[in-house]
Amino acid sequence: MKWIDGSDIDIKSFSGEELCEKLSLEMWEHERSEWLEFEDFIQTALFIIDFDTEMNMNGIFTFLENSIGHYVPNIIKAFREIGDYKDAEILSEICRLAPPDLIRGEFLDKGYNEYDISVFGDNHELNPEVADKIELLESILYLNSGFDMWSLFYDYLDKQIAEL
Repeated sequence: MKWIDGSDIDIKSFSGEELCEKLSLEMWEHERSEWLEFEDFIQTALFIIDFDTEMNMNGIFTFLENSIGHYVPNIIKAFREIGDYKDAEILSEICRLAPPDLIRGEFLDKGYNEYDISVFGDNHELNPEVADKIELLESILYLNSGFDMWSLFYDYLDKQIAEL
């Protein structure tokens, strides 16, 4: 198999956890847009690692504001791929309340006026009610609930490797 840098790799020599570790060290050498060209299971791994990193470093509001927000559909799909439907639905609901494109201001390019968007108040910030709902939802993501998403993730990778 070809690795993300184009070199040949014996992927069967890795466990899911080892593959995750390798990806976490090498993924930042590539733009997120390049990830979409990799094998589906590698994309799944990259988007989960990226989401976890962003959330641990910065939290949900920064996640919604950063460029990773462009890839919310990929992240939600990744959670579903590994069998973590709860976190996929929580993230879907967060993004329904405050779509990342709106938070970053890209909605202005689509002809919207900021005041047309009900999630914003007069101060150009998220309405407190929306922010509170997002914080509540963030509190039940795997990061804060004690749910072991990593076991699902490593099992998923183990199965993908075995099927190659």
